[in-house]
Amino acid sequence: MSKHRVRRAAKGRQPALPDDRFAADLLGDIGRHGFAWDDVADEILPVFERARPFPFEMGPAARAIVPPGVTIGFGVDLGLAFARVAAAHLEGWPVDLTGLTDRALRNLRKRTRHARDYDLVEGPVGGVPTVAFQSRDGWASTAILVPDAIERLFGRRPALFIAPSRDLLVGLPLDVDLEFATWLAEEFEASDPNALRLEAFEWRAGAIGCRPLLRATLTA
Repeated sequence: MSKHRVRRAAKGRQPALPDDRFAADLLGDIGRHGFAWDDVADEILPVFERARPFPFEMGPAARAIVPPGVTIGFGVDLGLAFARVAAAHLEGWPVDLTGLTDRALRNLRKRTRHARDYDLVEGPVGGVPTVAFQSRDGWASTAILVPDAIERLFGRRPALFIAPSRDLLVGLPLDVDLEFATWLAEEFEASDPNALRLEAFEWRAGAIGCRPLLRATLTA
């Protein structure tokens, strides 16, 4: 099945089913047709694994660790959802995990070059200035893996970022109270059945680093 047919089929679906069942339906279609590398290579992107496990059985996902020291999985963009790339897919592809990672990040960088600052929404939350970015294509959270994109979209000013959902990246002042940042992340996560559960990211001097939130402190 070509990537164009996959994307058209997915976009033609009506996502009336709950998220988990819809994801299972998409993955079932892909499983029946198979993943051919030439068909999907341009559509593979890095993804952060969602916090809540899928309720249906799935094989082990392909995963890698990339700067700034975070674990990513991989997904094939179907237009309405991402179909997860399993470790078993690599057995039939002409790439190893390193090659898969390189291709996914290259595809992501290409997409971030088309992102524009009009996709940013600015406004205070609880008196704290925030800037939110959504790609409208499902990959905004992983823009944090591309420093050039962060600089172009958010500027060089130091900031703290949270990524509570796959298509949401929120910039906060670097000196924001971590309890507030944790609360805001968990508020977004609570409303999204496919939410992520990541730590925060620091942006300073053109580089990205990880910074723990205070989840344990706030839930104790």
